[in-house]
Amino acid sequence: MQNEIKIIAFDLDGVLFDGPSAAFPVAHALGLGEKFLRIMKENQIKKLSLTESIIEGSKIWRGIPVDGTLDSLIESLPLMSGAEETIHELLNRGYVVGCISSGVSQFFLKPFKKRLGLHFAYSNVLGEDDGKHDGEVQYVMGGPQKVERAREYLEKMQLQKDHFACIGDGENDIDLFHFAGFSIAFNPESEMVSEAADVTVRSKDLRDILEYFS
Repeated sequence: MQNEIKIIAFDLDGVLFDGPSAAFPVAHALGLGEKFLRIMKENQIKKLSLTESIIEGSKIWRGIPVDGTLDSLIESLPLMSGAEETIHELLNRGYVVGCISSGVSQFFLKPFKKRLGLHFAYSNVLGEDDGKHDGEVQYVMGGPQKVERAREYLEKMQLQKDHFACIGDGENDIDLFHFAGFSIAFNPESEMVSEAADVTVRSKDLRDILEYFS
């Protein structure tokens, strides 16, 4: 099955980024770290859905510039060990490589895409007004939406889902695992995630997935 793979999509948080939330270090650098953690804790207490959590969490970014001012900060965030080497090697092997993330916005993922040389990058889409976040969400990247974006990209490339592989770690990746021709749970957050994937890799070095892609 892996021999048919042409496109590989990575999750961001916990996979390409070494940590549960790539957005938190940015919030912390902007003096919003405590507010960010408080909102996340409140969302857990209220047992909000992923969609509700994203909508609530986006409010913290209201008024933050989206003109590229923060790009250098985002580009300096710590990657998972071996992430850059893994992406570079997959690109050298001829794969189309990208990222589909529920944890950040398009303004965040744009410099991340540039940093890693990705072909595509999809995320939540936040609204903007006069060059700043307006605190609204225009598109929520939940599990079904990850599949939607993957399907759209495959259609654009005139390929089928058997040509698509994905690497993720969360329950919001399960829909994409079921859609993909091949899937890897990388340090999965639960057994449910592991069971949904074709392969589970428990490692702190992303290069350990390379053996599955010739």
